[in-house]
Amino acid sequence: MYKNNSVLRRLGFAFGLLAASTLTAAAEKQKPNFLLIVADDLGYSDLGAFGGEIETPTLDALADEGIRMTNFHTAPTCSPTRSMLLSGADSHQAGIGNMAELLTEEQRGKPGYEGHLNNLVATLPEVLRDNGYSTSIAGKWHLGRTEELSPAARGFDHSWVLVQGGASHFDDGRAIIGVDPKAIYLENGKQVEAPDGFYSSDFYADKTIEYI
Repeated sequence: MYKNNSVLRRLGFAFGLLAASTLTAAAEKQKPNFLLIVADDLGYSDLGAFGGEIETPTLDALADEGIRMTNFHTAPTCSPTRSMLLSGADSHQAGIGNMAELLTEEQRGKPGYEGHLNNLVATLPEVLRDNGYSTSIAGKWHLGRTEELSPAARGFDHSWVLVQGGASHFDDGRAIIGVDPKAIYLENGKQVEAPDGFYSSDFYADKTIEYI
């Protein structure tokens, strides 16, 4: 797990945070701790670290101190991309050939278009957990709506996530994608309410630090 809490607290926004840390001091000497930040719908060259014209000093600092992924291929939309990142497989193999909200009649019920992360692929946190890591996630999930399809069922020891593809950043709980009028949040697979004063960027960063 990334150890610099001051950098985390300066984080401006992140729609998804994946954290992993080793369990023992001996393992820490052999296995790296790491933090993966997913910023949805962000262009490759939007960040200053990759030549963007806007100022993104906190994200630039993280890029300078970490590893830059320069050959990752995304899908046209968010949840298929996230399924590939978490599984290392094509989004169709992972069950999300298209966003669940955008499935066409021709796609519904067909293999590869289940609309959730299927059991044909192993997830990164499942593999990490089997190799002695403690894993956690805070932020947007959008890979399954039920407890059986939640991060808790796919290798995450700790999780606090938004189920849908988008919602208000504040505690009004307004959903902005899909048919649900209200945002749905899960903590360790169980539905919870956002606390009073909730603001997504601060809450997810604080929750990640708490998990560390």
